[in-house]
Amino acid sequence: MLKNIIKKYKENKDNKNKVVCSCFEVTKADIQNAVNEGITSINEVRKKTKAGMGCGRCNASIERVVYKAIKSKNESKDKSN
Repeated sequence: MLKNIIKKYKENKDNKNKVVCSCFEVTKADIQNAVNEGITSINEVRKKTKAGMGCGRCNASIERVVYKAIKSKNESKDKSN
């Protein structure tokens, strides 16, 4: 049973279609796309996607996704230089 839980966690962890903000149905992919378009801060992501602008329960998740997207983008830039 524990193996199944871990397997489901790993499958969902990187799921780009996972909804991060249920108030505005913003997905991880929406946030990653915003960062790839040049957005560089959490507040800019909120303005563009409306993520976290409703009830606010998703703010910690949004911050993690934004941080990881910016980190990933910077790492790919470093590799190409």
